[in-house]
Amino acid sequence: MTAARRAALAVGRAEGLAARLTTGLAAVLPTGLVAGLAAAALAALAALAGAAPAGADLLVSSSGFSSVVRFDGATGAPLGTLVTSGEGGLDSTDGVAWGADGNLYVSSERSSQVLRYDGKTGAFLGAFVAAGSGGLDFAEDLVFGPDGNLYVGSIGSSQVLRYDGKTGAFLDVFVAAGAGGLNGPTGLVFGADGDLYVASTRTSQVLHYDGKTGAPRGTLVAAGSGGLNTPVGIAFAADGSLLASSLDTDEVLRYDGKTGAFLGAFVPKGSGGLRGPYSIAFGPDGNLYVNSFSTNQVLRYDARSGAFLGVFASGNGLLGPTYLVFSPAAACQDDATHVCLQQGRFRVAAAWQTAQGSAGAGQAGRLTPDTGTFWFFDPTNLEIVVKVLDGCPLAPGRFWVFAGGLTDVQVQLTVTDTATGVVKTYLNPQGTEFAPLQDTAAFACP
Repeated sequence: MTAARRAALAVGRAEGLAARLTTGLAAVLPTGLVAGLAAAALAALAALAGAAPAGADLLVSSSGFSSVVRFDGATGAPLGTLVTSGEGGLDSTDGVAWGADGNLYVSSERSSQVLRYDGKTGAFLGAFVAAGSGGLDFAEDLVFGPDGNLYVGSIGSSQVLRYDGKTGAFLDVFVAAGAGGLNGPTGLVFGADGDLYVASTRTSQVLHYDGKTGAPRGTLVAAGSGGLNTPVGIAFAADGSLLASSLDTDEVLRYDGKTGAFLGAFVPKGSGGLRGPYSIAFGPDGNLYVNSFSTNQVLRYDARSGAFLGVFASGNGLLGPTYLVFSPAAACQDDATHVCLQQGRFRVAAAWQTAQGSAGAGQAGRLTPDTGTFWFFDPTNLEIVVKVLDGCPLAPGRFWVFAGGLTDVQVQLTVTDTATGVVKTYLNPQGTEFAPLQDTAAFACP
């Protein structure tokens, strides 16, 4: 743990964190689909909409103990420590991400490394990114990109560095210091457009970069917009808006995901006792989870309204929670609102909203092992067909997502790779005929 983070834990969030952050589907629809077949395929589905997938756990970085603690992803019940204090040299835990190999990758902030741990036992598997590799200086958040490589925020050098996703070898400086105004990169997110979005903590902005080259593509959220002060966690919501934690104002703010226009405080100041909102993430139930750094808790909020739903997790060795991630489910199982494709590897869900404000979860069905369907208003009236295909044998080797729709309401299609935890979202805007979806670079192999 850095001296500044010790100060944050000892004397309060504002002074300590300030010191730390300044230093350190197109599927072609079958023409012969019959209403009776759709109704029969869906008749047996009775599970509750939005239920958390079986086996999904919540993992939280406990920076104060240099560990990773585990909670039940559905109930928040403590499940013990996955990565024990200081294991493998872990020193002040930050970003956490699942790799394609099913293992957990963790930023060791103070030692400027990325360490790898067995995804089931937490056993140390070695340093994936060596200390200081490529100039890494205080490792912050990390994310696997659409190309399968690992992107790490180097908060000390104000860069985003890229490493080989299989070997950890340094590839390049993906975003240079100061590029596009970057100063103190914290939260890293790849959007549905394939581009990289970065919270620039010291300038209170969210910046936009080309997902292939790292070239600046402008400022998405302007400095201080809506009162944004020291953003850390960022996440795209199901409606395409961007949420950002405002660390020094104890809020989570909402912005238009394309224009960056301020849309209001999604989680109002101090809601539910929120103090020092760090990283944020949407859970398997669709709701928003926020690390409350100064109260050593994970708080849960309604994904649509931002209303406080309760303290989800606390205790269990949780001290100074920074980043959080849900584990890939132990097994993907079809339910009322999810269909599992490609031998259960990919979980697919659809959310809809009408122009009049009605909204809900699409009701799922299955046509083949690779193809699923969703209806919104009537089980005899299909709205969406989606399939996931294995394009790995064909260069450059990716899983493909194809979809087609018979609707013009707003649709958010979410596809989760349960092997890696990577999520892709696709948005059909309100009042627009559902455009054929052909994403042949959706997910990394194997």
